Amino acid sequence: MEDYIKNNIEEFQRDGKNFIYFNIAGLSDNDQVERFAAAAKDVITKYPPKSVYVITSRVTFFDTRTKEICSDWIVFNKPYVIASALVSINGITRMVAKSIYKKAERDLAPPFINRDEAVAWLLTQNE
Repeated sequence: MEDYIKNNIEEFQRDGKNFIYFNIAGLSDNDQVERFAAAAKDVITKYPPKSVYVITSRVTFFDTRTKEICSDWIVFNKPYVIASALVSINGITRMVAKSIYKKAERDLAPPFINRDEAVAWLLTQNE
């Protein structure tokens, strides 16, 4: 699992702005989601408040516990995030995302087909 986390949390910069890409598409149970979220929290806390753009991939499975874990993660991230986007979201995962964001009392991050489109949009969002 540690290799998965290491390979699927990517920090990068574009136009002098900090980005984190959380690829959660390969997680298959809530234990993995919980461990990934804990590692993701450790990564994002290295940044000052309102200093990072976040891109998150679709989740490949979902139940009530997943919703709780992801909602808590989104709430935790909020102070650090300027704007966020979702990638590889289809109709079902969009419904899942809406449910998670609603529980977190956050506006749904816009979905994009791929990471490059998400980055381009995020670069237009003000700090």
